[in-house]
Amino acid sequence: MKLRLFCIIAGVTILLGSCKPFQYLTIDLAMPEKEPLSPAVQSLTLINRAVDRRFTDDPADSVQLRFFTAQFDLDSTIYDITSADTLMQTLGLLLFESGRYDIVIPEERFLMKDSLNLYAGMMDWKEVYTVTREFDTDALFSLDFYKTGVDADFSRESFINPEDGSVAHLYHADMKIGYIAQFRLYYPGNKEDIRSYFLTDTLYWYDSGWNITELFRRFPYVKKGLTEAGIDAALSLAEKIAPVWKPSKRAYFAGGSRVLRRTGSMVHDHDWETARGIWLEAAGKKNSASLRSRYEFNIALSYEMQGNLDEAIRWGLKSYETMFRPVTYRYLEILKARKSLLYPRDEKD
Repeated sequence: MKLRLFCIIAGVTILLGSCKPFQYLTIDLAMPEKEPLSPAVQSLTLINRAVDRRFTDDPADSVQLRFFTAQFDLDSTIYDITSADTLMQTLGLLLFESGRYDIVIPEERFLMKDSLNLYAGMMDWKEVYTVTREFDTDALFSLDFYKTGVDADFSRESFINPEDGSVAHLYHADMKIGYIAQFRLYYPGNKEDIRSYFLTDTLYWYDSGWNITELFRRFPYVKKGLTEAGIDAALSLAEKIAPVWKPSKRAYFAGGSRVLRRTGSMVHDHDWETARGIWLEAAGKKNSASLRSRYEFNIALSYEMQGNLDEAIRWGLKSYETMFRPVTYRYLEILKARKSLLYPRDEKD
């Protein structure tokens, strides 16, 4: 009898555990930009007015040899074309991938490469008009200043073994690369608002080892560090003016009826229009409160995934009123917080 009761309990436990009322979907959500541009600016041409005759594109080995010749103890300003162009290319990719902008990076993007230009002044509006019309973009984004400095340091510590008097050396290498960059945004639709973006930071690398050859074999090359500086500057600026996509999870009901099981694959395929049509039809039929609230919950999710937060909240409230569930309550809190984040003015009004 005890064995039979145990089997029944175990079977019910397994059955309940395998029939979760809802599942989770991983999605990417856009976090709003910190310093948004005008909604009228949908496309940008990126040009480089910082690169002039001082900039070179020396091979990585040549740059490294210069530092090794100085015993890796050198503090130097380096004007590197690769670093400057990596900044432009990475920025263009980040802005485009954000879904906010269309980007054009002209082949002839180094407008000052044949001159000596210590600091680029304001562009003439006639030149701005010419470039934006040529590439059919709303605004011009110009890198007007870019400078990188490399501070490399090498040191050695000696240790004496008291037992046999042997000496061992521990080698230390560190490298700091600082960058300063300035961009200006020229939007012909608003000449009074020429936005300027000043970026500066320092990247740092350190390593140590008992074998000097192995130490510098794994230590980053100076040229690679300069390239990473350009990438870091691009990331810093993109976070200011473009949405940042972050992973998040959303619950949805995938069981309890044939309709919910059938539409599960549509959820994973993000076919929200088709799935919502099926859920709307099912919700309009005579169902239990439990089942109808599940359809309403999924309908709310479909509206959120398509950017309609007002409808998502409306259907979320319907589901909540039809039948209370903690997951519905939490989802409504998420929707309200997201609306407040994306549309703060609406919340104030």
